[in-house]
Amino acid sequence: MDNLTPATVWAGVLAVASAVVLLSNAAEKIVKAVKAARAPHEEFTARLDAVEKHLDEVDNYLKVDKRRLDVMDEGNRATQRALLALLDHGIDGNNIKQMQDAKEALQQHLINR
Repeated sequence: MDNLTPATVWAGVLAVASAVVLLSNAAEKIVKAVKAARAPHEEFTARLDAVEKHLDEVDNYLKVDKRRLDVMDEGNRATQRALLALLDHGIDGNNIKQMQDAKEALQQHLINR
């Protein structure tokens, strides 16, 4: 304790302060490096989320279109059955039951759609 002079105390304080500043700068550089390393991953994650959202929208559109096309297909089938019944009746005049069934199927399709 004989060598404890104001100059040595001041030198010790400066050494500690320098060490704190040095560690702070090193920590800042490490944080920047980690952020730079994570940036591509975060960008990729954001793009992937956008693609998944778009895919969900497209899936919903496809489901709606599928339902609409199924309804149209059923309507086409009912119309073709009715046309076939008319042709059969026009040819031989005996298929009244088939015409009634075709009429009922066409009415059901038009009512339920």
